[in-house]
Amino acid sequence: VARTPTTSLSLVDRSVDLRCYIEKTKIKTNMILSSALRRGIRSTISSSRSTSLLAARNASTAATPSKGPGVPPNVLRSWYNIFGKSTAGYITWIVAGVLATEFVTGFGIDSLWASVNSGRTYDSVDWTKFKVEDDDDDEDDEEDEEEEGEGEGEGDDEDEDDEDDE
Repeated sequence: VARTPTTSLSLVDRSVDLRCYIEKTKIKTNMILSSALRRGIRSTISSSRSTSLLAARNASTAATPSKGPGVPPNVLRSWYNIFGKSTAGYITWIVAGVLATEFVTGFGIDSLWASVNSGRTYDSVDWTKFKVEDDDDDEDDEEDEEEEGEGEGEGDDEDEDDEDDE
């Protein structure tokens, strides 16, 4: 009985199929190993995180003595009675705090700017050093202006008389 090429696999076809099977097996093995490695790393990290988070959570609730004097309870109580009980009071506290902080930082920055740029800005320059002592020219200019003013005044009167005649 003769076999047809469609029903039987040649030796080359079998070797190709075998190679594909081996490659797929290698890929699956690598995926399984990398997945296991990833899970192991994740569980190690999560267990160390959960331990540290649990310790941090318990440490925050534990009674620890303060390192400094802190804010006295009477001050906190009075602050709460004035600002903390209502939303309007709390908003007032925030707005006042922002304005005060803005004033302090603005004044501080302006002072720093003035000290760094001392003698370089218009306000900080001593203008008396640049004063010219030549007063003769000023007097001459004033006399010239007075003479011009007198001449113009006479001409203006004549123009007004002409207008009246019409």
